[in-house]
Amino acid sequence: MVYRFLLLMLLSLMLSACSSEAKFKPHQEGGVTIYCQTTFDQGKDGFYASKRAKITLVNDAISGKALQTICKEKWAGPAVELDIKGSKGLKIAFMAQGIGFKTARLNFFDEKARDNTTPYGYRFLPDYEWTPVLYYVDLFRYNSKSSGHVRKDTHFSTLRFWGPDPKGKNVALILDNFVVYRGKDTLPPGPIANLTLEASPVGIKLSWSPAQDNVFPMVYVISRAEGNGPFRKIAESYKPQYLDQDVKKGRRYRYRVLACDFENNLGPWSEVKSITFDFETPENLREITVYEKDRAHYAAHIRKVHESGKGRVKKGLVVLFGDSLTGPTLYPRLVAGALGIYRVKAYGFAGQTTGFGRRKIKEILAKERPEFIFIMFGTNNVRGKLRTVDVYKKWVDDLEVMVKEAEAQGTVAALATIPPRGFKDPLSLPEALFNEVLIERAHKLEIPVAYIFESIQQAGERRRFIWKDGVHWTPQGMELAAWTWRETMRQIEFALRDKP
Repeated sequence: MVYRFLLLMLLSLMLSACSSEAKFKPHQEGGVTIYCQTTFDQGKDGFYASKRAKITLVNDAISGKALQTICKEKWAGPAVELDIKGSKGLKIAFMAQGIGFKTARLNFFDEKARDNTTPYGYRFLPDYEWTPVLYYVDLFRYNSKSSGHVRKDTHFSTLRFWGPDPKGKNVALILDNFVVYRGKDTLPPGPIANLTLEASPVGIKLSWSPAQDNVFPMVYVISRAEGNGPFRKIAESYKPQYLDQDVKKGRRYRYRVLACDFENNLGPWSEVKSITFDFETPENLREITVYEKDRAHYAAHIRKVHESGKGRVKKGLVVLFGDSLTGPTLYPRLVAGALGIYRVKAYGFAGQTTGFGRRKIKEILAKERPEFIFIMFGTNNVRGKLRTVDVYKKWVDDLEVMVKEAEAQGTVAALATIPPRGFKDPLSLPEALFNEVLIERAHKLEIPVAYIFESIQQAGERRRFIWKDGVHWTPQGMELAAWTWRETMRQIEFALRDKP
């Protein structure tokens, strides 16, 4: 009995030490308040394992070390003790990599409400792929409620990630560059230092020192020029390194790199470095995707639109605009999870057509002033019936008006192809023909397209994604659409994260 009492006392002291060790001191930096910030390069910084989890520092990191948590049971994960009052403007940003850990699920305990809070849309974590995550804490809800948001006068303490039931599988979460901060970050990262180039038989390897930033750099932009030619953006990298394999023997290349933070502030270009590639041309087998091909046509145009929106739109806000397919509560949450770092709102109007969207969009744009608007109308126009091309063009004229209204206020617009309809026609020919006209017009307007129709057609049995009514989508269909918007947004971001 005495032994058990002493053991409990020791455990209590250990937890208390862990808690006190994790009390970060808030400080102001670059216009924001930093409450917790760690690269894990010097240790676990107060993070500990909750339930049956195992925490270690690993070399698979953005740079230096990262925190890996192997989950041994359901709800297990890493946790840290904080002391933060108020939810307004509070954000959690980090780089994450999942292994069987499909979404960045977390709880943030509010001492005043005596309840855990949690995001509505957990950010997606593809396996073995570093992913940037930004959560807006004032958009969290209480676990005891299915609607509403957290109160403003919160007192947050334990922040805990929790994983799925491993069911005998390897389930792990790797975190790096973790920060909790408050405010709008307008300070760009500092310049890149120590850019070095090294040629090898597999290409030219670039490496540099991590950029300094008040929050953290999120991604690096790599730009290249051949000989004395102009610079052209060629890649992005989450790590401070990149291997350029698209090089040819005997050519001289010049490189420069900049850093971008979690709120898409671009830092200055690094000093230019040059190198001549004297090896045999490496084999580069990567195919260019349809999204990358599209980007080559619209990049310059959307950069111009985006530049015109500075100071007029709400940075970081994405609005989904459409008919009943945009209406389900789950849909914007999944899209937010897929996009990773944005606030997402949805306006879906059941039974409405492109004509309604044409009349309604001014109101939505004036109300929200989003940085991006993703439009999907047409399902209620087509209704599974073949029409003439002229009719399709008339409906797409409505979509063009919506795009131009958005661009007039500096909002970047993208169109989605409408999903297939029913189960008797494998080609869903009426929708396919409408989408052909839509895609052709989008290319003419130099705007992005989300290929939702094509994603569903290529994903297998349509009944997994479309309800038995043949029109609306299942949760799996909404998730597939969210992944498709993610593909589109990645190319939009690629185009916008660039400068002369």
